[in-house]
Amino acid sequence: MENKKTFGGYVKLKRAEAGLTQRDFAEKLYVTESAVSKWERGLSYPDITLIAEICRILNVSEHELLTASEDTNTRNQEKLAKRYLSLIKRIKIAQVILYGIPILTCFIVNLAVSGTLSWFFIVLSAEAVAASLTLLPVFVEKNRGLITLAGFSVSLIALLIVCRIYAGGNWLVITIISVVFGLSVVFMPFVIRGINLPAPFDRHKALINIAINTLLLFILLLTADIHTSGGFFLTVASPIAAFFLILPWSYIIIIRYANINGFLKSACCLAVTSVIVYFRDFVNIILGIPYNFRFARFDFSDWNSYRMIEENVNAIIFLTLAGLAIAFAAAGAMREIKLKSKI
Repeated sequence: MENKKTFGGYVKLKRAEAGLTQRDFAEKLYVTESAVSKWERGLSYPDITLIAEICRILNVSEHELLTASEDTNTRNQEKLAKRYLSLIKRIKIAQVILYGIPILTCFIVNLAVSGTLSWFFIVLSAEAVAASLTLLPVFVEKNRGLITLAGFSVSLIALLIVCRIYAGGNWLVITIISVVFGLSVVFMPFVIRGINLPAPFDRHKALINIAINTLLLFILLLTADIHTSGGFFLTVASPIAAFFLILPWSYIIIIRYANINGFLKSACCLAVTSVIVYFRDFVNIILGIPYNFRFARFDFSDWNSYRMIEENVNAIIFLTLAGLAIAFAAAGAMREIKLKSKI
């Protein structure tokens, strides 16, 4: 604390600002008027147990009381916090009104024109989608991102169901699966990262993420096959999807589980990519377009036909990836040798 006189003068000033006499102040603290007089004249300090109550009555912080000075920074922060909370409250009220007016208007119009509620439910579910992204995050305090995502997903699916009921058609199932797959690809990494999984699975979150998305992809392809009666799921869609899934699966396994240095991991990823580029015509074989796998398909002296341009560009990509893989492998091997020599 500062000296007793400074402290006493500060208490007297704040007591007067609060509109309290010494007797009023003493009664609120359950002490004698004489004790308050001694504090204000700088003859003594109040008991430490009274500090919190004195601060409450005088509307000051403990830091201000103990230093006998105004803590302007803290007060400004408190004012800004109150303004922020007030602003958030006004935003909540404004959003509720903005969402409520169209809903009420469409309810009355639909009922008045049709004599029953029909397209009103499309408006209602559409506004639920918008509200899940703008209104819901304002009201939620804990797990805001996860709850907002869940609210958006549920409201979007509800909108699709309502549209299907109103418009008809057999597109609902494949549309919902497509939406779920898209949301999973974008948001599943963030969802899994924020979830505490059991000990055996917690370190395999990246693998679980890609496994879920892979499963959803094949479910989507199967649903599309059934929806179109195409018969392409086993013969075309699955082999092509599996071929291109080699890349992300390889990256995850190499980066997450390979016990090698970063240069060697990069070399492995580049090598896998170069192999995929080289065997890209595997897709043509699946589609029934005959093509022989051979390396010398390019001719850098011939850039006249579209086919040769494609072959030359692909050859450049393959050679670049392979060259980088070799360079990273050499750097990784040198690093391993240096580490072993130090041991």
